[in-house]
Amino acid sequence: MYHIPTRRRGYLVFIILGVPILILTCYLTYRQPLSSYYPLGPIHLNLVIHPVISLINNATRAWNLKLESQSKDFTAAVSEYRRRNNRNPPKGYDRWWTWASKNNVKLLDEYDYLHNSIKPFFALPPQVFRQRASAVSIRNGQLSLSGQQANIGPRPNEMIELLKDIAHLLPDMDIPISGEDLPAVSVSARNYEHHIDAVRNSTYGLQDLSSLNRIGVGQSYIHDPVAASNFCDHPNLVQLNGFLSSTQPKVHQFFPLFGFTKLNGFAELPLSPPSQFNQEMGTDLSWEEKLNKLFWRGSTTGTFFSAINNWRMSQRTRLVKFSNEPRGNVTVRKTDSQDNLEYFEGDTRELNEKYFDIGFTNTPVQCDINDGSCQAIQNGYVFKPFAEPSTMNRFKYLLDVDGNGWSGRFHRLMSTKSAILKSTIFPEWYADRVQPWYHYIPVKVDYQDLYDIMAFFLGDPNGLNGHDNLGKQIGQQGQEWTQEYWRMTDMQAYMYLLLLEYSRLLNRDPEDLHSMDYL
Repeated sequence: MYHIPTRRRGYLVFIILGVPILILTCYLTYRQPLSSYYPLGPIHLNLVIHPVISLINNATRAWNLKLESQSKDFTAAVSEYRRRNNRNPPKGYDRWWTWASKNNVKLLDEYDYLHNSIKPFFALPPQVFRQRASAVSIRNGQLSLSGQQANIGPRPNEMIELLKDIAHLLPDMDIPISGEDLPAVSVSARNYEHHIDAVRNSTYGLQDLSSLNRIGVGQSYIHDPVAASNFCDHPNLVQLNGFLSSTQPKVHQFFPLFGFTKLNGFAELPLSPPSQFNQEMGTDLSWEEKLNKLFWRGSTTGTFFSAINNWRMSQRTRLVKFSNEPRGNVTVRKTDSQDNLEYFEGDTRELNEKYFDIGFTNTPVQCDINDGSCQAIQNGYVFKPFAEPSTMNRFKYLLDVDGNGWSGRFHRLMSTKSAILKSTIFPEWYADRVQPWYHYIPVKVDYQDLYDIMAFFLGDPNGLNGHDNLGKQIGQQGQEWTQEYWRMTDMQAYMYLLLLEYSRLLNRDPEDLHSMDYL
């Protein structure tokens, strides 16, 4: 007998066979340009000044530069679009620019994640798009559900709610939407290469493996979360995340499906999820009233717990074990009073008590009762009472971790005055529009940087040489970011542009593939 909530059953067919395929797909598919630069997400640092100081300073400069470099008028925006994407904008780009500018949408150039996701589909002929099943249809500015996917769950209706105010600005189209939180369109190496080669003219080859940085050598921190989530560059991620190590059925065809996240090796067109926007925020406190700990509560999602599945390596079980179980002493980075880098030997029992309030809630889910897995989780891991948003908001530091797929909490957490730590393999629609170490604190999927990060902000076990002011600053900047860059209007602007791009692919004249360009 399996103990599985009904809404999660579509997720569950897990483990073993997918790992070699994922690794081989990475090796053959994501061959890097012949270059001396290889962009890996973790940055290995060995400095006199504590690395987190450098990461925060660099992030501040990068964010300010991004703000200053945005196009100031439409002509400049068209030129910047062409420079970044090596193609013309889609028809309707002028109307999008006018609408976005009027609605005070900022960072109007920062949609690289969107454009990189849609780029391979330029190799498909328009008729291929018209053959696909659909869930949301736009006709003469009116939205409706249609096709076999109309009953896949709440996602299509949520998208209708998001698009209703801008539907009159959009051309007629059908939009196939995934009902899951997970990427589903897994593309073979040969298929992906065939499509991507059709839209670029560059020489690619395998990089000399001897020149690659070795993952796990020395301590490191995440400076680029999107690059760090690439399991082709970081194959150790496959065993650390339940989705990557699963054998969940996937579509192995180049299928233009809209979803709420994508990974390398998958071909979703990423949507902006309105479901995150309307969550209960709870009562917030001033920074000074909050507790000096990192807080997380969550259910046992992220994998299927059974005897044939190595569920102890999944992201949430590792987190709860890491933050509660003593493991002897560890070496932790800290600062002296001048922010110079120092080290101390810390007892993990003492560190866990000082830094963390982390645990599962309620009872185990997604587990096999018959083989004893449910009982093993219940007996072997810390379970704590469910926490309402107001309870979470009592802590200065809040952690966001993947569940079965992308986390749906990030907007709510970032709306508080707390500083948010985030560990994920799933980039989302805002990937180009948020600055790690300025708006939030990225955490490695293996959590090996977590003691260092908490010691930096909270100080050593005696509370010495912490950086409470920087934690408060990141929390404030994150909250301001949600207010200025993650409004409903910002999600609509993203969707407006994404659907213009999609409409171009859908409606191009086969005899003139530039017929839907803005010229």
